[in-house]
Amino acid sequence: MSSAPETLQLLAVELRTEHDLVLCRQRARQLGEALGFDRQAQTAIATAVSEIARNAYDYAGGGRIEFKVQTAAHVSRNPHRALQSLVVVVKDKGKGIPNLQKVLTGEVVSTTGLGLGIPGSQRLMNEVEFDTSVRGTTVTMRKHLPPLAARHTGIQLQAIVDNIGSQRSSSTLEEIQWQNQELMRIMANMEDQQKAITRANKELEETNTGVLALYDELETLHRVGLLLATKVELKDLIQAVVDATTELTMADFGLFILKEQDAPAWTLIAKAGKRSSVLHQLPSKYDDDHFTTQFGEGELLKVEDLHSMPSEFVKGNPLILALTGMLPVKAFLAVPVIDGQGQFLGTLVFGSERASIFTERSERIVSSIAVQAVVAIEKARLFDSVKAASEAKDRFLAMLSHELRTPLNPVLAIVSSLYDDSTLPAAYREDIATVLRNVQLEARIIDDLLDFQRLINGKLDLRAEPVNLHDMIHNVLEICQLDIVQNKHHLSLHLNATQVTVSGDSARLQQALWNIFKNAIKFTPPGGTISVSTSNRDQNRLAIVISDSGRGIAAEALPGIFDAFEQGDRNVNAEFGGLGLGLAITRTFVEKHGGSVQASSGGLDQGATITVELPWIALEAGDSAGEATGRSAEKIPSHAAALLLVDDHVDTLTTLARLLRKRGYKVATASTCGAALELATTQPFDIVVSDLGLPDRSGMELIEEIRKTSDVPAIALSGYGMESDVADSLKAGFTTHLTKPVRIEMLHQTIERLLT
Repeated sequence: MSSAPETLQLLAVELRTEHDLVLCRQRARQLGEALGFDRQAQTAIATAVSEIARNAYDYAGGGRIEFKVQTAAHVSRNPHRALQSLVVVVKDKGKGIPNLQKVLTGEVVSTTGLGLGIPGSQRLMNEVEFDTSVRGTTVTMRKHLPPLAARHTGIQLQAIVDNIGSQRSSSTLEEIQWQNQELMRIMANMEDQQKAITRANKELEETNTGVLALYDELETLHRVGLLLATKVELKDLIQAVVDATTELTMADFGLFILKEQDAPAWTLIAKAGKRSSVLHQLPSKYDDDHFTTQFGEGELLKVEDLHSMPSEFVKGNPLILALTGMLPVKAFLAVPVIDGQGQFLGTLVFGSERASIFTERSERIVSSIAVQAVVAIEKARLFDSVKAASEAKDRFLAMLSHELRTPLNPVLAIVSSLYDDSTLPAAYREDIATVLRNVQLEARIIDDLLDFQRLINGKLDLRAEPVNLHDMIHNVLEICQLDIVQNKHHLSLHLNATQVTVSGDSARLQQALWNIFKNAIKFTPPGGTISVSTSNRDQNRLAIVISDSGRGIAAEALPGIFDAFEQGDRNVNAEFGGLGLGLAITRTFVEKHGGSVQASSGGLDQGATITVELPWIALEAGDSAGEATGRSAEKIPSHAAALLLVDDHVDTLTTLARLLRKRGYKVATASTCGAALELATTQPFDIVVSDLGLPDRSGMELIEEIRKTSDVPAIALSGYGMESDVADSLKAGFTTHLTKPVRIEMLHQTIERLLT
């Protein structure tokens, strides 16, 4: 609880003369000292009272000044903690202060401008209140006693007043002298403070300079770190390190000599700097004699000026000796790059034609970059090893594909030709169909493995063209017709979509649909049903739904059915075969075309439904999507075209030659590149069909030689079916690429297409 403050009157001064102004300032200072204020506060109180009193004297002709002590009354366990304030009240009977608000804000100032005025007095006291009217003005000023000062009782205050009253009043001159002394003291204090501020500013400036330099170093290290993070090739990474550090050290040249792994040898792998071109005579390989004596202890080596070093130092360091023989090198800096196990990874070497060029800052930054380079080099070496392993795996898969496909090629050619022969007895044709189906399955497994490898490596290229999905569905069903008939499946089509054209790679889309149809056929028992429907859905989507009444998918297997090597349960592979890659490849192909694929099933033996959605496109007038499906009518050769058939696999060569001759072509054969070139230079051919892997030279070298004199259409027929193999064959000069095994009908259609 609190109540009205207790106020004790101390003394009063009547303002009648100039001397009274001096007296009121003196009394204000004396009271401030007696009440415990420090000298700075005493001066502030005296100045504020003097300013307000001067206004009363000048503008109101005089007045009265009252000095009081006011105590805030409140309930407290320690009454000595009650707040006390010195209160000074200046009253006059003038005409008031016009425009008081503008005076308080400083908009109106004294005409003399010599003093602080009312605004200045406000800043010197804790509180200043104004009550002004045409009958006079009362100004009340408060200055709170220092917090640590003891509370003054009425008796103590009376003693203070009596003591002040017994003192004689100062003359005007004496008060001016006191003010001058106080001013000098304040100026001396200000000078000391100014010196202290100057010292602090200098220290702060030095600190700021250090902070800026440190920030610059950190920013440099960060920038170099980001640069190194973008490099994965070892040589590119080390070149980036040398470029950055040579620039930072302001060296004339910089080198990076890399320690070979598991060998006592070093390799000069990167150079930089304006004088690096002069160092072309430096050997690229070094042995340990060049470095073990210099850097064996893993310490940074800096030479301020080679001229001040003993001649034994230069002679004992072969690299320095070689460098000084090419350039007038004076300063030299070598920073070892050492991993966490203390093993050398390499050495950064810098040289300059100016002495004492390498500073502590450049040493510090290069050493920090060397630490970053350790991580980057280890990462690059790991990348190289992974890359080498990946390339070895790709080569193995390509070779495996070739070795698996090549023997299948004559088998597929013979079996497909026999199956197309309607003169054979039906029983034989059923057996042939079984062989044909299994050969195609074997080829499909190889293709799935290669496609999956392409997807993993991100090397799958898609060609965008308009594709009619209804035509493609018919085309896929024609391919699967043999299996559907043999299994006596009931097929129903409900192709109700009106917008059926999509933009995509027809071969990949056909493969995706073929994978789904093959699964439906494989997992549906004989006599079961398979239905295919299409419809247009919202957001320009074309939906293809393939349902079957087959084995179905267990609920726990459904979420991962599109994962690689997933076949639902372990018994599926034993019963149906395959690798479980078909749906994984299908999902990737569909998603790369901006579509989606989903599977649903009621459970085991409840059938399954696969839904594919793709964005359809509207065709412009004159556009056609019919050619994109790959469906074309069989063409009969208009003349007996001359073919050059090249293959080192005897069965493939003899089988294809016989089947092509049966279709009316004139076929010349060769099993080596040399024999093929001899034929090509002695007689004309309409088409060249060549394997890529030949015993003496490659098929690509063969077509490159032929292209020097002829633009005859050429078909690459190879067991190498990777994307890179196809691209390389086309780049070498082949018109198109077919991957073994290939049905004789496909080869025939390709030849006819190239003849038109």
